[in-house]
Amino acid sequence: MWLILVLIVGALLAQRLNELFVLSICHGRVLVVRGRIPPALLEALADVAQSSGIEQATVRAVRGPWHARLVIRGVDDGTAQRLRNVFGIHPIHELRAAPQMSDWNLGQFLGWTWLAWFLLAARARRGSI
Repeated sequence: MWLILVLIVGALLAQRLNELFVLSICHGRVLVVRGRIPPALLEALADVAQSSGIEQATVRAVRGPWHARLVIRGVDDGTAQRLRNVFGIHPIHELRAAPQMSDWNLGQFLGWTWLAWFLLAARARRGSI
């Protein structure tokens, strides 16, 4: 029993070690859940998300042996290709040198998407955004 739990936790941690960033898209708005992303790339991906009218999606940038790739859930093939095209024009060294975000909420810090969106909405209701 404990061995299975340790293996599952180990697999999840190994998966996160290869992540460059994770984005959550909800109704055309983009939220950085984990990692670092260059501001120009974030803006370009947000433009695609907004123009495509993405309702709910997750975009993960995963480090590979020679290049990075996007793992996209929740969008059609055409929109996924547009996101990959935008990602492809940004070199990997730009991703590694991206600045760390300074205004993380607790959900982003923990990597919990639902909590990050909830706290972002609460901050918007208070008028802080």
